[in-house]
Amino acid sequence: MRLLVNVSSIGTRSTGMGVYATHCAKALTAAFDCDVVAPEGADGFDHVVLRAPASHSLGAGRGAAVKRWVWGKRQQHFTGRLLYSPTHHSLRKADAEVITVHDLIALRFRRQHPLQYLYFHRQLPKELRRCAAVFTVSETSRQDIYEHYRYPLDRIHVVPNGVDRNVFKPAPERARKPFLLVVGAAWPHKNVEEILRHARAWSDRYQLVVASCRGTYRSVLTDMVRDAGLAERVRFIEYVSLPALVELYQTCAAFVTASRWEGFGIPPIEAMACGAPVLASDIPAHREVLGSALGTRARLIRLGDSAGWERAFAELDVPGDARAGGHSPIDRYSWANAGRTLVRALLHVEPRLATNLKGRFADHVGQSL
Repeated sequence: MRLLVNVSSIGTRSTGMGVYATHCAKALTAAFDCDVVAPEGADGFDHVVLRAPASHSLGAGRGAAVKRWVWGKRQQHFTGRLLYSPTHHSLRKADAEVITVHDLIALRFRRQHPLQYLYFHRQLPKELRRCAAVFTVSETSRQDIYEHYRYPLDRIHVVPNGVDRNVFKPAPERARKPFLLVVGAAWPHKNVEEILRHARAWSDRYQLVVASCRGTYRSVLTDMVRDAGLAERVRFIEYVSLPALVELYQTCAAFVTASRWEGFGIPPIEAMACGAPVLASDIPAHREVLGSALGTRARLIRLGDSAGWERAFAELDVPGDARAGGHSPIDRYSWANAGRTLVRALLHVEPRLATNLKGRFADHVGQSL
C-alpha cells in the first residue's frame, strides 16, 4: 500500500485550513515515500502525480467547490493507494481514503454556509461510510463528529493544529500598543457583536482592530459600530498578510475572541505565541486548547456575562504581568508534534504504509515517532 496525499484544494492565500494542509503534506512527504495531488502553481512537493486547476482551490471564489467536485470525478483511479486529505474534500480515487473534518460549523450555523450545509448534511455522511478513518483537529470536534454522524469513535483520530514558533514569537523591541485584536471575523459565528456590546468596558482605553473581516458580516458590524458611535474606536482590515498579522499579535494589548463555536481556534494560540494575553469565549474548543494557560495567560468569559467581560478588560490594566508563568498550550501545539501524530495515526489506520517510511522514520516503527 502506497500513500497518496491530496492537497489539491489549498489556495494561494493563507487560510487556517490551507496552513494545516500544507504542514501536514510536508510532514508526510518527509516521512514517507509517497505521491501528491497538488494544485497548479504549488511548489515544494516532490512526486506530484496530478495537478488540480488553481480555480478549484480554497478561496478561489464562488463555484470553486462544485468545480473541484466535478474535476475529481473525472480523474483516474489510483490502485494500491491510501488517499489522505487534510481537508474534508474527498477525491474518491483510491482503494481506501482518510479525510479530515476540522469542525461542523456549517451544520451549527447553516444560514451562513448554505452550500456547505448541504454538503455536510447530505454528502458527507456518504463519504464517511466509505472512509477507512476520519481525522480531526481536536477532541471537541471528535465528539461532535461522533454525536452527529455516529461515526465510530475508535476510527476518529485527533491530529491537532500547530504554531510555527519561528514565525509566531514575541518581539521585545516592539512595544505593546493600546488596541485589542480580533482575527478571522468573516462569519457571524465569530460573534464580534459581543465585544462591541461591551464597548463601555474597553473603549475609553483601547481601540479595537478587527482583522480579516469582509463581506456581508463586515457590513453588519460596520453599521453596528456607526450606530454605537464607535467609528473612531474600531478599525476594520479586510485581509492581513502573514508579516502584518504577526506584528499585530506582537503589539496588541490583548487578543480577544467571542466566538460561539470553534473546532480548534488557531488565532488564540498564535497570539499567545507572540506574547499577547488572550480573552476568549467559554466554549468547549477554547477550554480544550487553552486549558493549561487559563488563569495565567488566558481567561475565558461566558457569553453574555457583562460582569465577566468587564473584569477581564479591567485586569488588562493591572500593573506588571499578572499572567506570567504557567504552561502555555503552544508547548503542545507545534507542527512537529502534529506531524508525528499524523504519521502515527496513518500507520494505525494502515500498517502496510510502514514499508514506505523513509530513513529515520523507518527506524522508529513500533516506537514513539
